[in-house]
Amino acid sequence: MSRILQLIGILFAAGVAVVTVVVERESQYTLEHVSESGTLRALVLYHPSRDAHYSDDLSLALAEGFAAAGFAVDRATLTAQIPSRPEGYAVIGVVSNTYFWTPDRPTTRYLRRARLQGIPAVGIMGGAGATGRSERILGEAISAAGAQLLQTRSLWLLRPNDEARMNEPNRRVAVEQARQLGLDIGTREQARVQLRQVVPRHDG
Repeated sequence: MSRILQLIGILFAAGVAVVTVVVERESQYTLEHVSESGTLRALVLYHPSRDAHYSDDLSLALAEGFAAAGFAVDRATLTAQIPSRPEGYAVIGVVSNTYFWTPDRPTTRYLRRARLQGIPAVGIMGGAGATGRSERILGEAISAAGAQLLQTRSLWLLRPNDEARMNEPNRRVAVEQARQLGLDIGTREQARVQLRQVVPRHDG
């Protein structure tokens, strides 16, 4: 019996190792210009999903929401080529996958070296349904990188994203919510920047 348990333990550990190597391996660097219209720029960073392509869809939807709010938007994969301090962006979105109740490794590696002093940022945590711990860690990592954390949000593949829309495909609901989040955050940031430009400064 003990030999069987040992074998099960070895197989489980091997499976975890394979998953870690395959799905959490840093992807190839890509930079996509989602929108070129807008005086303010937004950047969406994400680690591609290896199987379901869920983070890919969520990151694109978030980028489209920023674009609808009037931002010029870039979307890039989280690799060593992303500068620790991306220049010229008024807002940054970070989209991560949940693996073993934590954000994926490319996301956490980047945020450990990132220097995002004062840049408004939003985080989306994708997962099957148990994302509470990983969402908290993502928010803490974004804040530790020096960003002004605006919001974090979990969007699920299996757990309902909106119990009032149970008759709709759950993934489509999640994508629409990511797009709406980008629109809402982007609209608020546009208004904040415009207000700062209009209100006169009183020195002294």
